Amino acid sequence: MEPSEVEFLAEKELVTITPNFSESKICLISGDFGPFNPSMHTRLPLWLAVNLRQRQKCRIEPPEWLNVDTLIEKKVAESESQVFTKMPSPHYMEVAMLLLNNTAADVYLTHSASEDIPR
Repeated sequence: MEPSEVEFLAEKELVTITPNFSESKICLISGDFGPFNPSMHTRLPLWLAVNLRQRQKCRIEPPEWLNVDTLIEKKVAESESQVFTKMPSPHYMEVAMLLLNNTAADVYLTHSASEDIPR
């Protein structure tokens, strides 16, 4: 599978945003998303969250697994395990890179910390 195809699949994962606009819902081919109210969390696909963030319409809440402590725990667990370690998401590397590249102000994680995680 090509990297662009894997990224496309990763963009379908749901993330939580905090919008800074009001809208009842957005109707798209992939589904209806909303309502959007300032300061109220809403879950939607990563591709839509990144699009809204680029237009400064929301703040993306990083997934629970995307923090330095959790990633270090995963790295240690994998290095100590004799078998494969379950990763936090099927597309954790693509999701992390999309968030870090497009929404760095919302995600408090350095690129070097994410690069330390085994692929």
